Amino acid sequence: MLEVAPGSHLSQLLAWCEAQHASDLHLRVGRRPSVRIDGALRRVPDQIAGAKDPIEVQAWMTEAFPEATAARVLAARELDLSFQHGALRYRANFSKQRGLQACSFRVVPQQRMKLSDLQLPDTLAELVEEPRGWILATGPTGQGKSTTIRALLQEVNENRALRVITIEDPIEYVFADELAEFEQREVGIDTASFADGIRNAMRQDPDVIFVGEIRDRDSIFAAMQAAETGHLVLATLHADSVAQAIARLREHFPAAEQPNLSSLLARNLKAVVCQRLLPNTSGVRTPCLEIMKRDAGVEEAIRNNNLHLLSGIIEVSVNRGMHTFDQYLIELLAEGIITEATALQYAVNRHKLELTLRGLAPQNPILRPDPER
Repeated sequence: MLEVAPGSHLSQLLAWCEAQHASDLHLRVGRRPSVRIDGALRRVPDQIAGAKDPIEVQAWMTEAFPEATAARVLAARELDLSFQHGALRYRANFSKQRGLQACSFRVVPQQRMKLSDLQLPDTLAELVEEPRGWILATGPTGQGKSTTIRALLQEVNENRALRVITIEDPIEYVFADELAEFEQREVGIDTASFADGIRNAMRQDPDVIFVGEIRDRDSIFAAMQAAETGHLVLATLHADSVAQAIARLREHFPAAEQPNLSSLLARNLKAVVCQRLLPNTSGVRTPCLEIMKRDAGVEEAIRNNNLHLLSGIIEVSVNRGMHTFDQYLIELLAEGIITEATALQYAVNRHKLELTLRGLAPQNPILRPDPER
């Protein structure tokens, strides 16, 4: 496992970031480093950041990592890695901007997280009780998609004797086998690509396959094949809503192939979870979710590419464990977790939300307490 050298400049800066509870650290040549704390971007003080000289910043990489790794970092235009610093694991992206080195490091918490720890609805646990199909976690970058998937996989780990294969770039959270058995593979080290990893995983007797990120046509088709052949597939995708997630999957294929893809999605897509993190009244962030589960109406809308109907179907299906982003906002507001200003700021349909808030009284609670989870 790759580790940052103790006492190095990078190690000292990471230690300071950890003391500030920062989730991300960004380094660029000739600029003061920045960190993200509770979603807000802040500059690192000069006395902490140290030198800004281009040669010295590059020297940090050589000082912090083994010679072969540092050479890869400095030579590559883009490179993804994971590494350990003390008790914490980091996901790292190394890139160049204007020909000079840039780096972004994100903390990957390794403590065991359950759905209740993450303030997620207990209905999510029902998703991984499915024997087969495709479950997508979507949302913008940095909104907790991977953390939600990790909590779902931990549900599997604690409650079901299944074989789980993960394909990631890079590996983030390292699972310890409980009832389930985990095999974790890293793109670029253990497999050539996500698509290759999925195809080979199907020959390794998996019950569950987790794909770190759906990026291209090949990985979409491979994931669909895995779901079609009787596996439960979990994956992440960058999209702002359920409808946009399905539209983005279609966009990867030529127009002539899109109707066939829609039929496959209608048959195999079990659920889409779209997530965002919102500032709450405690000064940190709380997840807000839109959840779609497959039923007859959802299946027909996807098959016929009537994606504009999905929001209405979701809105009237709260009793089946579905809800829109705005419905969840109302629930968070009713529980006092977020303020009305936050709800209005993040609402998908602000006018409709304002009308609803005039008589705020949720009929179907989403945030049901679950003492066993």
